[in-house]
Amino acid sequence: MKKKIIGMSIMTSLTLLGAESFEAGFLSPMQLNGPNTSVNGIRIGAIYTENQNVEGLDLNIIANRKRNFNGLSLGSFYDRTDADFTGVRLGWFIPLSFNSVGGNMKGIQIGSVNMVEKSMMGAQLGLVNFTGTGKGLQFGAFNKADRFRGVQIGFVNYADRLEGLQIGFVNIAANSELFEVLPIVNFNFKF
Repeated sequence: MKKKIIGMSIMTSLTLLGAESFEAGFLSPMQLNGPNTSVNGIRIGAIYTENQNVEGLDLNIIANRKRNFNGLSLGSFYDRTDADFTGVRLGWFIPLSFNSVGGNMKGIQIGSVNMVEKSMMGAQLGLVNFTGTGKGLQFGAFNKADRFRGVQIGFVNYADRLEGLQIGFVNIAANSELFEVLPIVNFNFKF
C-alpha cells in the first residue's frame, strides 16, 4: 500500500509540473497527455506511444512515434521520428530494433535496421544502415548512402557519391574515378 501511495504521489507531482514534463502511455491514445502534446522531460510507453515533439529521456517497450526528437531514446523494437532526430537511439534488444527518421539525424543510431531519409551526421551502427546524405560512420553488414562523406565499414558498402573510405567484402562507389567496385578497400576523395 505504501508503494502505491508513493507511486501515485510521484505520478501526480510529475503531471502537475506541466503537461510537457512527463508522459506515460499504454497504447495511444491511452496516454496521460495524449498524442497531440509535446514532451519536455520524460516519456514512458508500453505498447505504443505517440507525441508531437519529445525532448529528454524516451523509454518505450514496443513502439513509439514522434515528430521531432532531441535527447536519449531507449527501448522500442520500432522507433519512428517523422522529422528531425538529435541525440542517441538505442534499442532494448538490438538485433530486432528498427530505427527510422523521416528528416535529418544528428547523433547515433544503434539497432538492426537504421534508416535516415534525408541527411545523417554522426554514426549508424547496425546490421543494415540507410541514409540519403551521410557524414560520419556507417558500420554494419550492409551500408547504403546516396551521398556519403566519411567511412563505411561492412560486408557490403554502397554509395552513389562517396567522399571517403569503404572497408568491406564488396565496396561500391559509383562516382569513383578509378574503380567503382573493389573488394577489401575502396575510396574516393571528391564528389
